[in-house]
Amino acid sequence: MSRDLVTGPGHESGMRGGLVGRRAVGFGLGLLLSLTAQPAQAQTPASDSTAALPRDTTAASVTSVTFVSGSEIYVGAGRQEGLVEGSKLFVIRRDSVGATLRVKFLASHQASCEVLAGATDIAVGEIVRYYPHLPSTTPIVAVRRRGPRRLSGPGIHGRVGARYLRTTTRTDSSGSTLNSTGFDQPSIDLRLNGQAIGGTPIGLAVDLRTRRTVQSSSGQPNRVDGHTRVYQASVFWGMPGAGIRTVVGRQYLTAVTSVSMFDGGLVELNGSSVTVGAFGGLEPDAANLGFSRDIQDYGGYFQLHSKPGSRGTWSLTTGAVGSYQAAKANREFAFTQASVSSQHFSFYGVQEVDYYPSWKRKLGEKAFSFTSQYASAFLRPSTWLSLVGSYDKRRSVRLYRESVDPETQFDDAYREGYGSGIQLTGHRLRLGGDWHRSTGGSAGGSDSYTGTFGLDRLTAFRLGISVRATWYQNQNDSTASNPGARRTTGQLYSGRLGFDPLGPLHVDLNAGLRREDNPTAPALQKSVWYGVDVDLALARAWFLSVSGLRQQDPGNPGTSTTTQLYGSLSWRF
Repeated sequence: MSRDLVTGPGHESGMRGGLVGRRAVGFGLGLLLSLTAQPAQAQTPASDSTAALPRDTTAASVTSVTFVSGSEIYVGAGRQEGLVEGSKLFVIRRDSVGATLRVKFLASHQASCEVLAGATDIAVGEIVRYYPHLPSTTPIVAVRRRGPRRLSGPGIHGRVGARYLRTTTRTDSSGSTLNSTGFDQPSIDLRLNGQAIGGTPIGLAVDLRTRRTVQSSSGQPNRVDGHTRVYQASVFWGMPGAGIRTVVGRQYLTAVTSVSMFDGGLVELNGSSVTVGAFGGLEPDAANLGFSRDIQDYGGYFQLHSKPGSRGTWSLTTGAVGSYQAAKANREFAFTQASVSSQHFSFYGVQEVDYYPSWKRKLGEKAFSFTSQYASAFLRPSTWLSLVGSYDKRRSVRLYRESVDPETQFDDAYREGYGSGIQLTGHRLRLGGDWHRSTGGSAGGSDSYTGTFGLDRLTAFRLGISVRATWYQNQNDSTASNPGARRTTGQLYSGRLGFDPLGPLHVDLNAGLRREDNPTAPALQKSVWYGVDVDLALARAWFLSVSGLRQQDPGNPGTSTTTQLYGSLSWRF
């Protein structure tokens, strides 16, 4: 599939956008895709060593991992806590650094990160230490630094990338090929971030992606489809966290979880512990992200939060949003979001309350409806013991992922529900388990039990091993009226082996198996996959990534085999 935003079920009545979720305890909302310009780059420790804690003259702050989706690691701190794009964070395991993360995308109080060094089997609830950047009150002067180029800091920075994705699916039965489909997709993307341009408070953010897709199918002529889409194009006055900040253009709203991309304006007033904002704009066309006047969104929010540089972070945000089409309300709702993060405890919760006008109440709706509840809590009574719990009834979640496999597809389907877990952490060893009750989504009602095991930082090549085993039982439609009916049972096993054969080179090998016994299916359903990911940093500005995935699923008849090959080369300036 295309490596943009993974899409799935969306919000009710308006609030367009591609949306999916993951079963893991934690959260990954659309605000994590914010590409708004960030403050000047923080001075973080120069070493990526995972042997001991880094030292810095700035007081360290702590947060925790709130969500994990493939290679994307989400943490409960954002630009209001002093993070900027490119900041390094350190996953702490028994008073040493188990992994080094780098911030990719930022929101007000959340960040999406990638693993830069160390262990790759990072779990929800793990403690993360970082060194916040405190905004300076003196004028910012652009200074060219040595070392790897980054996409933040004063001046104009950017990235140009060329990518190529090839996917083929072949169905075989009795030794012969029944059908073959696939597509080739070359693409180019451009991203610009401008901050303190010419010594002024003016900045900009641009995210432009173009691709050409050639689809092929046995016995059919090729189909060619090309798209150029603008994901962000905005100009702002004032850095994030500035006393007065305004943004105009296509942007992501980071303070409200249920509103994503819009074309319009934002005004924000920031104090040391209070933020007030208001916005208004138009939702882009859902099909091609073109400019559209069909749906208008308006809203405002009020936020109390910890002061910049605090060791522990907290925030409480409340507000209201209205979405309108053809002079009628698509959706009108109020929301409250709360987050707390410290070394031993973290919590995140959100509650939305929808208001239904009279014409909707005539259809049977109540005047007020509690919608989109979510809560996750993490308790760490000691360095070796962690306890987690969650409740997830969100109507939508947006994640940024480059690819999906049967493991992530499984987690998306079983996201909604509630559960709890425990994790034991040693010097290089991690052992965990959790229970989850699914109450919605495409999986319906089900119970699942998951165990995880990990070893990291073995040998001079920083070898890391992680395995997962999940057992689940689905509640078939007939079970409610017939308790004796057979239920769908299944197992999912996956493993990953990562190592660094050379300093700038990282290699991941992964494989998995999913088996499912569905009484309505004629035979046992079985999916097998294996893949490889290779990342290489070239000099200061060039980055190369190559991956491959082979997946085999039951066909009708025969076996369906999908092969996915991906490569990208990007240059930062």
